[in-house]
Amino acid sequence: MRESGAEASDEAAKALGRLSGDILSGDISDRAGEAREDVKQVSKDLHTDIGKPHPPSDPKAAAEWWKLLPEDTRESYTALHPEIVGRTDGLPSTTRDDANRLALEQELGAMENYKYHDKYSTDECNQRLNNLQMLQTELDKRDGVTGEKQLYVLGFDSEGDGKAILAMGNPDTADNVGVQVPGTATTMESTGGQLQRVDALRRSAEGADPSAKTSMVYWLDYDAPEIPVSEAQNLDVAGTGRADDAAPTLRNFTHGLRASHEGDERANMTVLGHSYGSTVVGAAAAHNGGLDVDNIAVVGSPGMTVDKAEQLNIDPDHVCAGQAQDDDIKYAGGLSLGPDPAVPGGDFGAHRFKVDTEGHSGYWDESESGPSESLKNQGRIISGQSPSAGPKPPHMEPVPTPPGPRPIF
Repeated sequence: MRESGAEASDEAAKALGRLSGDILSGDISDRAGEAREDVKQVSKDLHTDIGKPHPPSDPKAAAEWWKLLPEDTRESYTALHPEIVGRTDGLPSTTRDDANRLALEQELGAMENYKYHDKYSTDECNQRLNNLQMLQTELDKRDGVTGEKQLYVLGFDSEGDGKAILAMGNPDTADNVGVQVPGTATTMESTGGQLQRVDALRRSAEGADPSAKTSMVYWLDYDAPEIPVSEAQNLDVAGTGRADDAAPTLRNFTHGLRASHEGDERANMTVLGHSYGSTVVGAAAAHNGGLDVDNIAVVGSPGMTVDKAEQLNIDPDHVCAGQAQDDDIKYAGGLSLGPDPAVPGGDFGAHRFKVDTEGHSGYWDESESGPSESLKNQGRIISGQSPSAGPKPPHMEPVPTPPGPRPIF
C-alpha cells in the first residue's frame, strides 16, 4: 500500500542523501459558537462566571485537575473553550475528541466567513480554511465508524502546513498503543495517506497479537521540514532545529497518554518514527527523562541526534531500526543528524530488523498475499514481540532462530 505522497517521501530521502557536511551546518481564535453562547447565557442567569480554564502544563497534574472538577464545570469548559480542553495532554481521549471536533467546527465556520474579521490576511484565511476542510473531509469519510477503527481527534492546528493528531482506536483503553511520527514534507494534505499507514500498522499489530486491543496514533504536531530542491533553499531538513522544537511537545503527548490511560495495567507503548520523524523521536527521547515508552522503532532514519541507543532513556534492547537496501536516506547517516541507527555492524546499539520492501516509502507495503515483512516487523514491535532480524555484517555468522514463538525482546 503506497500513499499518494510516497513520491514526496522518496524525494525527501534523495534530498537528504545529496546533502554534504559542508552545507549542513494556533493559536486558534476564541470563536463564539451556539453551544458557547448557550453556556454563557446559563452562566449569566445563574450569576456565575465560568471563566477561562488554566490546566496545569504537566500532563499528570492536568489529569488530576480534570478529575477533580465538577461535571458541570467540565461540560462548561468544553463548550466555552474547546480549543483549550482539546489540546490539553493528560485529559481523556474521548473528552479531547469532543472538544476538538467542536473547536474544528467553530474555526471552520469562522474561516468560511473570513471577510467578517481581520485577524488574518485573506491568503492566511484561505490556507487555514483549506487545512480545516481537508481534516474535516477525512473525518467525514469515517463518520459513524466505531470500535477499533474509530478516530479520536487529539489535536489540530490550521496554521501553515497544518497539524493533526488522530488516534485510530481509543488509546486510553488499548493494551498496545503506537504513536507514529511522520517525516519530511508531511502536511495536512498528507492526512489520508498517513491514516492508511496507521491502519496498516494497527492491523499488523493485531495480527501479531489478536488477543490484544491496539490503538495507533498519527502524530503530526510539529512543523515537518520541507524538501529542499536545491542547496540554496531551506535546509531545515538537514539540521536538528525542527526536531528540537518538537521534542517537548512529543514528550508531553506520550506522558499525557500515560496519565489518561484507564485501568491498573500499564499499556505497552511504542513510538515509531519515519525519516525526519525518527530525528524528532530521538530528540524527544534523549532529554528530560525521555518519552516513558516501552519501545522505539524507526525506519528510513537519517539519524536520531544521538550517537547510541542507550542515550534515548530506554533499554537499548527495546530500540529497533529498519532500512531498505535502496533507501537513499542511508547517504545522510553520519552527517548532521547522527549515525545511521540501522547500519549493519554499526555501534549505535539498535536491533536491526528485516526489511523486504523498496525505497523510502515502502515500509508499510501490503500485497494480495498479505503484509510485507517490513510491516509485520513493525506490528510485532508494537505488540511487544521480537521482530525478525535484519542482515548481519559480512564478518558475522547469522545466529540460528529457535523454533516456536519468539520471546518479547
